[in-house]
Amino acid sequence: MEKKQANRPIILIFIAVVFILCLFFLLPQSEKGEKNRSNEEQLANLLSEIDSVGQVQVYFHYDQQREQQFLAVTQQEKLSGVIIVAQGANRADVKIMLKETVGHVLQIPAHRIQVVPMQIKEENK
Repeated sequence: MEKKQANRPIILIFIAVVFILCLFFLLPQSEKGEKNRSNEEQLANLLSEIDSVGQVQVYFHYDQQREQQFLAVTQQEKLSGVIIVAQGANRADVKIMLKETVGHVLQIPAHRIQVVPMQIKEENK
């Protein structure tokens, strides 16, 4: 009976450590996802205000780099590419302007930016 009671603090400590590790690994990822989505939405809203561009959707692609240290894993995300879907992207001048603008704002080369026309969806009446 005494042996079971002696193991109880060890089990509680183990459960607490597992819980803290889960929080450490899960919460930062969800916060990063929300931040990235917010940045995508902000850029899309800004680009849609440019003349002849129309509605815009933006997607950021990140390369993840993992560094493992004793009892810690750090993840860094590096922006490696952008996809822009825009109504006005079927015009060459709009496509070039979007690539140049996003390249300057995000400090990435033009070959990492893909601009494609948005599909026109007809509403069912």
